[in-house]
Amino acid sequence: MTATPAVAAEPIADPAETPAPDAPVAAAVTAAATPAPKLSVWIPAARAQVVTAIESAGIEVIDSPDGAAYAIVSTRLARHRIGEYVTHAKGIGLEVIVLVHPGGEMLAVDALRAGSQVAIAEGDVSALRDLYLEPEAGNDRIDSLLDAYEARLGRTQAAAKSNVSFVDPISGLPAAGALATRIAQSGNDPDQNVRLVMITISGLADSQRTRLGTDAQVMLHRRLSIAIRLVMQSAGDVFDIGDGSFVVLAPRLTVPAVEQLGRTLADVVESYTPDGHSPMTVAVGHAGAECSTDLSTLRELAGRAEASARGEDRSTVLGAGELVRPLATATELEVTLRLASLAGEREGAQPRQEVATVASDLAARLGFEGRERLFVRFCAEVADIGSALSVDDGGRAELATKLLGATAGPSVALALRSVSEHWDGTGTPDGASGVDIPAPARIIAVAEALVASSYSMERIERGAGTAYDPTVVAAAAELVRAR
Repeated sequence: MTATPAVAAEPIADPAETPAPDAPVAAAVTAAATPAPKLSVWIPAARAQVVTAIESAGIEVIDSPDGAAYAIVSTRLARHRIGEYVTHAKGIGLEVIVLVHPGGEMLAVDALRAGSQVAIAEGDVSALRDLYLEPEAGNDRIDSLLDAYEARLGRTQAAAKSNVSFVDPISGLPAAGALATRIAQSGNDPDQNVRLVMITISGLADSQRTRLGTDAQVMLHRRLSIAIRLVMQSAGDVFDIGDGSFVVLAPRLTVPAVEQLGRTLADVVESYTPDGHSPMTVAVGHAGAECSTDLSTLRELAGRAEASARGEDRSTVLGAGELVRPLATATELEVTLRLASLAGEREGAQPRQEVATVASDLAARLGFEGRERLFVRFCAEVADIGSALSVDDGGRAELATKLLGATAGPSVALALRSVSEHWDGTGTPDGASGVDIPAPARIIAVAEALVASSYSMERIERGAGTAYDPTVVAAAAELVRAR
C-alpha cells in the first residue's frame, strides 16, 4: 500500500495554467486549497461510537463497500457476523481491518486467521491514521507496547510462583490457586454479571518500604486483609493472591458501587503510616459485563486497570472502560501474544517463549540492557506469528511485518522482516548483509537455530560468517557452555 503524506506538497504551477491577472482571485485560492481526498472505509453494522472514533482520525466512513479502501469489522459484533463480513469483504477485494474491543482478542484472532490483515484496538486512532499516512515517530508506540509487555511478563512470573497456593497462610483467605480454579470452572456465560475487582496495597509485600520487621509486617498484612474482607464481603468473594494484591469476584456489583467501596477502602488503608511519614495507598482496578462475561478476560482487564491505578501517587480506583490508550496497547499486545502461542502449537514449531528466553540471554551476553534487551525478547516471541495466519511459508514474514508494523511500529516490523537474512547477504527478503541486518534479527536467527538444534552448536558454528553473525554465534557458544 502506498503511503500518502499527511499534507500534499504544493505543485509548481504551469505558466499556461496560471490564472490571468483578470481571473477571479477566489477561483485561484479555491483551486490551491482543495484538500487531498480522504481515505474512505466501509464499516458494516457500525455502532455510532465506532464511526465517531474512526472519523476523528480523519477517515471518511461510507455506507457502501463501493469506493472503500478498507473494510473495518468490529469485534463487538456477533462471532458469526464477523466471519460473514470478513468473507464478504475479501470476496470483493477489500482488505479487512479488525477493530478490537477489550475482551474481544480471541474474536480478533479468529478474524485474522480468516483473512483479515491487521488488528487495531479501539481507541488507537493513530494506528488507523498511520495505515495511510506517513507514520509519525514510532518510539512512543514501541515504548508503550514494551511497558505493557514487561508488565505482562511480571504478572506471568508472579502467577507461576503463586498458583500452587489455595489458602494464604497469613490472611487465611482463598489464594491464587483457588482463584485460578474458580476462573477455570466458570466458563463464559453471556448471562452472568460478575465484576472482578483487583486491589493492590502499596508496600504490603515490601518490608523495606514499610521499614517493619518480619513480625510487624505479618501483622500489617493480617490487619489489612481483615479490613479488605470487611469492606468487600457484602460485594462478593475475596482472594489473597500474594504480593500485596487481592481479587474480589462480585456478582451484580455496579460501577458506582465499586467506586464507593474503593474510596471506603482507601480511607482505611491511608490511616496506616508504618514508616511514620507517608500513608499507605491502594490501587483498585475493575472490569465487568460492559467489557466481557468471561472471568479470565475480566481478570486480565482488571489487572490492566489496576496497573494504571498503581502508577498514580495517591489511592485510585479505575475501571477498565476508562482506560482508552493503555487498554488499546494491552489489547493489541494480547492479540499478538495469542497469535504467537498458536504459532508455537503447530506440529514441529519452536516454542516461542523458549526462543524468546534464549534471545534475551544472548542479548545480555552481547551487552544489551534494559529496554533494548526487552525489545529483543519481544521480537523473538512474536517473530513467527505469520505462521498462525497462513500456510504459505513465503507469506509469513510479510503478514507478521504488516500486522506488527501497524500496532508496534516500524522498528519491530523491520526486525521481524529481517530474521531470514544471512550475514553473507544470501538470505531473504532483501538480501541484506552484515551489520545492515538489524541486531535483534541477527540474535533471533541464532536463538531459533539453537532451540531447533536442542542446543547443539555444530551446525550453528558451521554457519558463522555465512548464515549467522559470528559475534552472536560466539555468545551462543558461551551460553551453551554455561548450561
